[in-house]
Amino acid sequence: MPRLLLINPTNIHRGLGNIGSTAWPPLNLPYLAAVTPKHYQISVIDENIEPFEFQKADIVGITAYTATVTRAYEIAQIYRKKGIPTVMGGIHVSMMPDEALQYCDAIVIGEAEEVWPKVLDDFESGNLKDRYQGPLINLENVPIPRRDILKNSYYRWGSIQTSRGCPMNCSFCSVTAFNGRRFRRRPLESVIEELEQIPQKRILLSDDNIIGYSQQDSEWLHSFFSKILEKNIKKTFFAQTSILFGESPELVRLAARAGLKIVFVGMESVNPATLQAYGKTINIERLRQNLIKDYIKRIRSAGIVFLGAFIIGSDEDDVSVFSSTLEFIKSSHIDVLQVTKLTPLPGTQLWKTLHENNRILDQNFPEAWKNYRFSRMLYQPARMSIEEVYEGYTYLKKIYYSMWETIKRTFSTLITTKSLIAAIISFRLNASYRMAFRDSENYRIYNHPNLDKKFAPMLKNVTH
Repeated sequence: MPRLLLINPTNIHRGLGNIGSTAWPPLNLPYLAAVTPKHYQISVIDENIEPFEFQKADIVGITAYTATVTRAYEIAQIYRKKGIPTVMGGIHVSMMPDEALQYCDAIVIGEAEEVWPKVLDDFESGNLKDRYQGPLINLENVPIPRRDILKNSYYRWGSIQTSRGCPMNCSFCSVTAFNGRRFRRRPLESVIEELEQIPQKRILLSDDNIIGYSQQDSEWLHSFFSKILEKNIKKTFFAQTSILFGESPELVRLAARAGLKIVFVGMESVNPATLQAYGKTINIERLRQNLIKDYIKRIRSAGIVFLGAFIIGSDEDDVSVFSSTLEFIKSSHIDVLQVTKLTPLPGTQLWKTLHENNRILDQNFPEAWKNYRFSRMLYQPARMSIEEVYEGYTYLKKIYYSMWETIKRTFSTLITTKSLIAAIISFRLNASYRMAFRDSENYRIYNHPNLDKKFAPMLKNVTH
């Protein structure tokens, strides 16, 4: 019986402080396990929850994001030196295949499910090729992932995927390059069947945008939440979505009744010029129509926590972006905040533009990939110094995550959502983000008294 070892490496700098309360299992490795022939013995190492220790294997599969690929290459070398065939895949490998092939024996480009059995067949016959191209699969045929290979007792959250693909093609996002521009949805019956098998009571809907992009997509989601209620499935859900989720009062209320307790929404920016540069047209339209705050209020009033994600550091931003963003966050009563720095991931239009214009500062790859974790400035923006970005970022988060603001925000969440569960989820996420911020290099270096003198005058119009 051949031994297959699947590895999910981590970046040495973790994003959240309290990983025990925020960890959810990877789905890509269980999907590979589901299409692996039955005669394989499968084991998994997820470095996000356990330290790497060498395990014997006949063949090794490693997945990686850009921020984790340097570590993935290190692990791959350990097995290659022992003569064990090593296959790599994932978004970064798919975008940088020639680089990846320097560190492993074979790569899988794109979605791996359909081509993975061929990889293993070639391995067994001693004819492993150096690269395999996986097609965009028909989600009607996607198998239910094998969660039995994971250490499920550790993960507080379960995860499930109902769709792939995105037609938006935002300049900073590599989803379209990897999963294609066509939005593909799984059959409802298959999703519900899988959902009932997941042991955890808290579930991440890991779709990049659960609501999709058409009326048909919205109708599917309506049927999904209706079926959960019909079958009396008692789960708490966390979904990633666009601001369009707030357009339908009926859908928002239905989702809340079915157990949706928190939505992660890519707000990206309050600067229309920045949104235009990002290609986030749906946000621009709603921002100009003054609808976004109404949508946020509608979502929160239904009992759902609103986690707003913003990206700073674009060429269209100047130092005023920190006060305008903080003003918007406070006046719209966003429950949880994620702020990241604009990061040029390989495969994105942003990467192509900056790379072609030689604006990437550190090109010592693959070592430099460690810094592609959304907390570093990797190029010089047009209207701010890099130091100003770090200072403004520190000042914004220092205010938002102050103890008094956090307490006020938690009470606001409780009062508006009328849900103790929502308030607890909100508080824990805020605590995790606050812990990560306070432990960060950014906070240690740039948290100094002069921040008040530089940014406080800009905050006089902030709405509390």
